[in-house]
Amino acid sequence: MFDVPELLVLVLVGAVVWWFVRQGRRLSARQAGQRERRTPGKVHRIEAEDLVACGVCGAYVASGAPGCSRPDCPRPR
Repeated sequence: MFDVPELLVLVLVGAVVWWFVRQGRRLSARQAGQRERRTPGKVHRIEAEDLVACGVCGAYVASGAPGCSRPDCPRPR
């Protein structure tokens, strides 16, 4: 039915098609990963406050933190 050269060509064509399909899947998976990284909704933002030095003891505390238990603390409790 088929000769050896025809079978070799058929197998070669099948291997090339399989390779191209496999490369296409890898490329689409890589592009999907890049799309997820670029999505602005996926960015995790950190809530942070500035620290200020205490005028009495010199310790750095958050600007909105209440005062400590020291009687001479300038921050409101």
